[in-house]
Amino acid sequence: MYGLVGKNLSHSFSKEIHNAFGNEKYELINTNNLKNIFENKKLLGFNVTIPYKNDCIEYLDEIDDLAKKTNSVNTVVMREKRYIGYNTDYYGFMEMIAFNHINIEEKNVIVLGNGSVSNTVVLALETLKANRIVRLCRTKKNVLDDYYKNYQNYDKFDIMINTTPVGMYPHNEDDLLVDLSIFKHIELVIDLIYNPLRTRLLIEAQKHDIKTIDGLFMLVMQAKRAHELFFNIELPLNVANRVYKKMLKNTYNLVFIGLPLSGKSKYAKLFESKLNKKLYDTDQEIEKVIDMSIYDYFQLNSEAQFRMVETEIIKILFKQHNCIISTGGGAIKRDINIELLKQNGIIVFLNKNPKKIAEKIIKGRPLIKNSNDIIRIAEERMPLYKKASDIIIDIKKDTVYHINEIKEKINEYLNY
Repeated sequence: MYGLVGKNLSHSFSKEIHNAFGNEKYELINTNNLKNIFENKKLLGFNVTIPYKNDCIEYLDEIDDLAKKTNSVNTVVMREKRYIGYNTDYYGFMEMIAFNHINIEEKNVIVLGNGSVSNTVVLALETLKANRIVRLCRTKKNVLDDYYKNYQNYDKFDIMINTTPVGMYPHNEDDLLVDLSIFKHIELVIDLIYNPLRTRLLIEAQKHDIKTIDGLFMLVMQAKRAHELFFNIELPLNVANRVYKKMLKNTYNLVFIGLPLSGKSKYAKLFESKLNKKLYDTDQEIEKVIDMSIYDYFQLNSEAQFRMVETEIIKILFKQHNCIISTGGGAIKRDINIELLKQNGIIVFLNKNPKKIAEKIIKGRPLIKNSNDIIRIAEERMPLYKKASDIIIDIKKDTVYHINEIKEKINEYLNY
């Protein structure tokens, strides 16, 4: 048997990844008794995650050189009834840097956190000839460390890497550790968290037009190396790349935004079966909660009250994976809605000409009494849709054309 040993593993994708590599005996093992795992010797190999990457070392019979240098073990393999510890995070990090064509040489790098993973990242950065490295943390451990409160002293640094669990599922809405707006020279933000796919830190970086990298590719690559150690084999890189693409496609949410009657519900239903993702319509989910139609709700309540209910529904949906979410036309009016949906979602704006929508007979829309209302709403919301979107689809042609267009643009987005 193989598995991932740690606490609170609800965030983990490791089982799916190792299963995809062909290891069907890989399981998630939540434990409060690390010593018991080693004494039972039932596991032929296992990965180690929070909070045991350092704690497990005392139970090992041997550790490799990388694990010694970083004082961090994330992979354990049984050899001749002896447990040997390895650090495959280093391999995963280096592969992620190479895959994204990142040049570290002579760069000044801020590392958020000084736990065991940060030791691995620092060693990799030193190997890649970073100019200067500082770790921001709550408690200093060595000369590289400084307190979070002093982050403004490093506003001219080039790269920021988060090695902490801040913002990781289920705590997606954790406050940011630093204010990114002061870092005018930052060119890249890396977050080693992979669930959600885009943490609040990465979303904030994108607002400032900073390049971002999430932790999913590193996760897959360290798992590749662990799989090789488990079974004493070598996997071609293209196999790992296929697993990465599979994980990405099976994880992201597709979120449709746009004006009322722009086609959000139609395209959401069409893509439900094409992408094998579960469909949620936020308006339908709202009606389940309020136990009446949205039209009737507006007869009794204000739009502001409705928007609060809408946000509560989005707060339920945004942490899920592999979904299609069709939003109400006004969901983009509250920034929090888009910031939440972006964490696991690709936002697709169906940009239909409001004049074409105004030509239709419109019934049952509480904020639209006549064609002029559509034009008025469009003037208010169009800039918000464009700002929120990852992909824009100009609805001008037939449905089949736009289905293919959406597919192509999703693939382009994922490959980028």
